[in-house]
Amino acid sequence: MKTWVESKFFQRLLEIIPGFLAWSFIFSPIILGIFAPSILAFFLLSYAFYWLIKSLNISRHLITGFIHLRRNMKLNWLKMCERTENIKELQKYLESRYQKNKKSQNYREMLDIQNLSGKQKKILNWKDINHLALVAVSKERLDILEPTVKSLLDANYPQKKLIVVIAAEAAYEKTFKKDIKIIEKKYANKFLEFRWYLHHVKEGEVVGKGPNMTSAMRLFWKEFKGKINTEKTIVTNLDADHIVHKEFFAKLTYSYVIDPNRDKKTYQPVALLFNNIWDAPAMNRVTAAGSSFWLMTEAMRAYRLRTFAAHSQTLKMLLLTDFWSVKTIVEDGHQYWRTYFALNGDHYMVPLLLPVYQDAVIGESQWLSFKNQYMQKRRWAWGVSDFPYVVTKSIEHKEIPLHERLLQIWRHFSGTFSWSTSSFVLALGWIPLQLNTAFQDTILAQNIMIYISQMLRFAWVGLFANVWISFILLPERPKNYGAWRNILMVTQWFFAPITAIFLNSLPALESQTRLMLGKKLDVFWITPKFRSNQPKYRKESK
Repeated sequence: MKTWVESKFFQRLLEIIPGFLAWSFIFSPIILGIFAPSILAFFLLSYAFYWLIKSLNISRHLITGFIHLRRNMKLNWLKMCERTENIKELQKYLESRYQKNKKSQNYREMLDIQNLSGKQKKILNWKDINHLALVAVSKERLDILEPTVKSLLDANYPQKKLIVVIAAEAAYEKTFKKDIKIIEKKYANKFLEFRWYLHHVKEGEVVGKGPNMTSAMRLFWKEFKGKINTEKTIVTNLDADHIVHKEFFAKLTYSYVIDPNRDKKTYQPVALLFNNIWDAPAMNRVTAAGSSFWLMTEAMRAYRLRTFAAHSQTLKMLLLTDFWSVKTIVEDGHQYWRTYFALNGDHYMVPLLLPVYQDAVIGESQWLSFKNQYMQKRRWAWGVSDFPYVVTKSIEHKEIPLHERLLQIWRHFSGTFSWSTSSFVLALGWIPLQLNTAFQDTILAQNIMIYISQMLRFAWVGLFANVWISFILLPERPKNYGAWRNILMVTQWFFAPITAIFLNSLPALESQTRLMLGKKLDVFWITPKFRSNQPKYRKESK
């Protein structure tokens, strides 16, 4: 028998709340502009000041995250793994490195090991750790899939400790089987294990990545149950276009083996959507870079970090949640909540601060590129559908402290709310004031827009950080593009206000509106993949 929490009425109420509040907030300037223009003026002034402070804080986190990312990309993390075999030697090494370069990240790493002094048994033997790379494939072809598999092979980690599992959709079986024969012939015998499985959509499943990956892992587990250690096998799920950084598996291993609370952790790399960014139209480039930098910023606030795209969990943890959900198209973000409640709130995200490179969105024309980007953002924004789940589970799991449950609900709601509303209010909220002729004659009206525009102008300072960081992290410019393309990479940022509204807030608002009206998204929209050049990322100097 269903409880009141699970009742259809309560669930529908929870589905309505995000969209209803978002639309109410967006339309509130119109009402206030007519009946209380002075209140609207002070509200807009306060809201602009809030976003000025927030943008400066985001820029601070972005620059710090970039510095940490670059530092991690330069380190040889396999050597760091080898140093864990002798905790005293590792401690001496970290102390000497901190004395040489007194950076905060070096200090935190040194403290972590100092806290383990004399507790060698709490550190796992890194040689016992195997990694399983689960690659989800739909209609991507060899030109997309092969670089992904090759990046696994090129990783700075023993190849015979890597298991590769390809999860393929049966709907594209014919073309997939042609490509997988080539992949198997060239790469399969170089890994510890190489398997591929076809997924047929079953009744009760959405058409999406989650059911595909879950099906593959269930089949893999059926074949290997009892043959591998679930606590010493770390599963990283990847899309067909994901290219892992060469230090990814070694850094993941190091972070895992030195952590006594490793069984409660999920590990999250930084998604950089740069693989084909030189080929993308300007607005798509801005959107790709903006998404990447936002994810880098979130990595500096682990308490806010959630699973996105590629992420890593132990096989033991995945068995606890029966792998990924088969009932939602946003299996990545939803996996955080499934794990969080499965562990009764005792679950934490670990930012790896190393990149997994992904494709920017491109279409066969400028319009299709714009449309495809919108559709991808709408799918990402469908994470709002987790709101009823988070509230329901928070009510049920009374063993989690109340303040923690309320905080988690607030973080989920405020993130989706800000996503769908902020650009509209900042860009259009002043219009009702301009249309109120009586208000225009007041001194307040003469000054309010000056103050607001000045504050928002200061907020653009963050764009300089975006331009600087993007040029350092971008792959090498393909030979078929001249130096003029570099100029476009700078001038593209003038599209930021347009993309903020039409390729960020609007698709988020549509997702929330669909949830409010009961028009759910239950088919995973597959982002078409186009590459005219294979990415060549710059080697980091040591």
